[in-house]
Amino acid sequence: MAHKTLTISEEAYKSLVQLKKEGESFTALINRITGIVRKKPLKEFAGRLKDDEFEKAAIEIRSSGTDISRLERAKL
Repeated sequence: MAHKTLTISEEAYKSLVQLKKEGESFTALINRITGIVRKKPLKEFAGRLKDDEFEKAAIEIRSSGTDISRLERAKL
């Protein structure tokens, strides 16, 4: 199996450590917490954010330089 190295903030690392179950690898943890999102159709997330929250998130994504076209192609 191929391995990848990820750089995350100390805050993100601490958050992951808190979610990790005893004996669970970080790979297993990430698969567990992202599996919830991957299994749901995108339409199930519609309406979860209030308009002002959505607008704030959209502005943040645009200003972050994230490749939005890649996000739009993601299958959640």
